[in-house]
Order: sequence, then C-alpha cells, then structure tokens
Amino acid sequence: MNTKQYKICRFSIIIVLAMSISISISLENYYLPVIFMLSSMAGMYYCRKQLKTEKVMVDERDYQVAGNAARYTIFIYGWLGAIGTFVLMALSQKEGVIYALSQYLAFSVCFLMLLNAFLFKYLSKRNK
Repeated sequence: MNTKQYKICRFSIIIVLAMSISISISLENYYLPVIFMLSSMAGMYYCRKQLKTEKVMVDERDYQVAGNAARYTIFIYGWLGAIGTFVLMALSQKEGVIYALSQYLAFSVCFLMLLNAFLFKYLSKRNK
C-alpha cells in the first residue's frame, strides 16, 4: 500500500464511521457506536500496518505542537469549566437540570485534571 492508498483507506473508514454512528444514534441505539469506534480503530491500525513506506509520517515538531495544544486545551477547559460550574450552581436551586449540569461539569473538569496528572506521571516514568 502506498501513501495515496493509505490516505484513501483512512478517509473511507472515517466516512463509514460517521455514517454508521449517525444512523445508529438516530435509531436510538447507543451501544453500536462503541462497537463502530473499536472496529474503525482496528481498521486504521490495519491500514497503517499495510503501509509500506520509508517516508516520515510525523516528526518531533508535530508531537511538540500536540503537547502544547493539549496543555492549553486542559488549561482553558479547566478555567471555563470551573467558572461555568460556579455560575450554574449560583443559578440553580440545589435541584433540577441546571444543578445536575453544574455537577456534571465539575466532575468532568476533575476527571480531566486527574487523568492528565496520572498520564503525565506514567509517561514521565516510562520515558526515563
């Protein structure tokens, strides 16, 4: 498989995945998208393994830019999520949809921060 075929393979997997997920959600089947995601990940892995090239696909700058983007994303989501949590809690009456949204937002910010901390610790130990 050459690079052009690899790009076509990836693009077709993405199109089929998007159509499958949208159809299954419109049919109110929420378990199939998980299966579709896993099978598309396997398809992408297979396409990458079939690629026969000596060409560099990514370099260190891509990883550095991705790391910076992830850091800024976590920073911005953390701040906006914390402010949004406090605003939604102030607007709610300790029950109802707005309070549930504020709790969801608070826990999602906490989960994202904890996941980032654990992954950072794990990856820093692994790369030593």
